[in-house]
Amino acid sequence: EVGDRLFSAFGQDIIDALFWTATEPRGKKREHLGLIPHYLFAIVYVFLHAVLVLCQATTLNVAINSNNKALLTIMMSNNFVELKGSVFKKFDKNNLFQVACSDVRERFHLFVLLSIVVLQTMKEYAWKEETLWVMVPDCLMVLISEIIVDWIKHAFITRFNELPVEVYRDYRLSLAYDMAQTRQKNAFTDHSDLVARRMGFIPLPLGVVMVRVLGNAVKIQGGTAITLAALGYCCLASFKILNNILLLGKACDLIYQHQQVNEKFNLKSITVLSTLVIIIKSCYREFHLCILKVNNV
Repeated sequence: EVGDRLFSAFGQDIIDALFWTATEPRGKKREHLGLIPHYLFAIVYVFLHAVLVLCQATTLNVAINSNNKALLTIMMSNNFVELKGSVFKKFDKNNLFQVACSDVRERFHLFVLLSIVVLQTMKEYAWKEETLWVMVPDCLMVLISEIIVDWIKHAFITRFNELPVEVYRDYRLSLAYDMAQTRQKNAFTDHSDLVARRMGFIPLPLGVVMVRVLGNAVKIQGGTAITLAALGYCCLASFKILNNILLLGKACDLIYQHQQVNEKFNLKSITVLSTLVIIIKSCYREFHLCILKVNNV
């Protein structure tokens, strides 16, 4: 887990450097390595990170399928060690945002690892339905324990640091602005990568491992299998496009609501200021009239 975090932090810089090298203006003088060295660095990084993810999946596979559940118990107890190390620390709003993003990434990462374990196990047992129902309780136990520990952790962090629950709405709004950010001609990174960068998530190693596992688990032989594989790929691509549209729509809706609230607040502020100005002017006039009356007397 520590190695995965280190690889994620290091790999994000490698991918960003490769993207910037490939998209920077042609007329600009380069002060760094060219495209090919950055591409080779990225390949080496993705390979090493994919090997680490495969080791994680193998360890989880042994823990779930072993008759002795001691390894699975040890892996689940690591969540409570994380709880102990996070609850009593001092957190501000920005630090809690990083913790929340890291928890989201860990849940998705764990879900992908469990999917890999299920695919490998089902393939070894000739895709028997009984095998799936035997694995489901352990997989659900791992996921639910992760979610419960995260809930407890965030509850105590907000309690001890006196952070209001509304900070999570601010986090959601920040992710919405990242999601809805427009493209730029010479962008440092692709707009779809902003949320992943905020989360500290790099999909390439997981994608490589998943493709490798699917290639071993599902054999494509014959015209019918190729047709079904092509249809499955088209369905996944369509689902990805639909998911992006829904997420962008939700992000735009959150941004619109936030702007409406700001406009109402600004309108109220302007109204209050205008009322204060009118009151001050009327008081000044009354005071001036009083002075004139005193002078006349």
